[in-house]
Amino acid sequence: MANYIVFACPKCGMIRYAREGQKTAKCLKCGYQIRMDPTGVRVLAKAKDARDAVELVKLYKAKLK
Repeated sequence: MANYIVFACPKCGMIRYAREGQKTAKCLKCGYQIRMDPTGVRVLAKAKDARDAVELVKLYKAKLK
C-alpha cells in the first residue's frame, strides 16, 4: 500500500497530492516541475491511499476559498 503526501505548488500555491518517494511532480495549474524533496515542497498532510489524499486536497482547497 502506497503512502501519499498533500502539498502546495511552491510557485502558484495549488494544492495537490503525489506518491511519497516520487522524485518530481508537475503542477496541474501552472506547469511548474516540482522537486519532491524537503527543499522543493512543504508537506501539508499525509494519506494512506489515493482516496484519502483526494479528500485532504478538497479540504485544503476549501480552506483557501
